[in-house]
Amino acid sequence: MEIQYELIEEDYIDFNMYHMDNSPTVKRSIFIQRYIISIVFLIAPFIVEKVSEPTLIYWLIVFGITYILWVVFYPKYYKSRVKKNIGKMFNEGKNVNILGSRSLSVTEEGITSVNNSGESKTNWSSVEKITETKKHIYIYISAINAYIIPVRAFKNENEKGEFLNILKQYTTINEIDN
Repeated sequence: MEIQYELIEEDYIDFNMYHMDNSPTVKRSIFIQRYIISIVFLIAPFIVEKVSEPTLIYWLIVFGITYILWVVFYPKYYKSRVKKNIGKMFNEGKNVNILGSRSLSVTEEGITSVNNSGESKTNWSSVEKITETKKHIYIYISAINAYIIPVRAFKNENEKGEFLNILKQYTTINEIDN
């Protein structure tokens, strides 16, 4: 089976955001930044109170509110920064091998992807997992690298289903993550 599609910046950003949301390493990092580092906001009132006029209660309220706002809004802030930085990185170069027209063929031997910069082939044994989201299908070939296939590449749900069945047939993966 062969499909043709255009990979756009939004697809690449969506993949990175999906990966962030599902990576144990990134989750751990966000947890540390969200809760552990922000403990400074709970310690600061005791330090600031010694060198300033207002009372400890005042500083506990100020830094307590800051702590709560940090914990509540930090994940959203972190994700928006990542999206913005990915967009900036795209503006730094041509990105010919990342974005643009693609032709993806699925055969008994593996997956062949052809884009503006060349051709790549992946054996089925290299496929680590397959994930389906509302807008994409990701065929992971390493922990951080995947074929990104937008759902808009398929004419209809039947064609997408056929594609997913072929992937299941050739891989040792029984379930496609949702």
